[in-house]
Amino acid sequence: MKLSAIEYCEMFRMDQPRYNFNRKAFINKFGLDFLNSCRSNSNINPNTGYLRYKAFRLEVSAAQKVFKEISELVEKSGKHPLSNGLWNVFYVTYVIEIRKTLFKDIQDKIDYKKKIIESRWAPLAELRDKLKSDEDKTKIKPKGKGK
Repeated sequence: MKLSAIEYCEMFRMDQPRYNFNRKAFINKFGLDFLNSCRSNSNINPNTGYLRYKAFRLEVSAAQKVFKEISELVEKSGKHPLSNGLWNVFYVTYVIEIRKTLFKDIQDKIDYKKKIIESRWAPLAELRDKLKSDEDKTKIKPKGKGK
């Protein structure tokens, strides 16, 4: 990553009290820096001309480390740390999209395994939803409340 955690905090004024930084602008900048870091990585597979998957994973780990460092700095300034949801936005927007483009076979394996796991849990999710629905129907409303 091009910028350090401190530089991101300063650029987006994350450490200032009572200031809500622009999360969309932060994710865009963080993502572009991640893309540039991947592009400038010299660990290229000669057969494909693309970054090796192991090098890509190291780039993701480096980005995650910087993100955690930013979060810790924000927390030290007395604000809430960066949320997992914000990391997930970055991950879905940049990491998965790059993986789909450069490492389609790996992404296909991940998607396949995800579908298997979801299909195994689907009956339990349906049962949970049915039980919740039955539970909601049997709740007794206090007199004078509701219609």
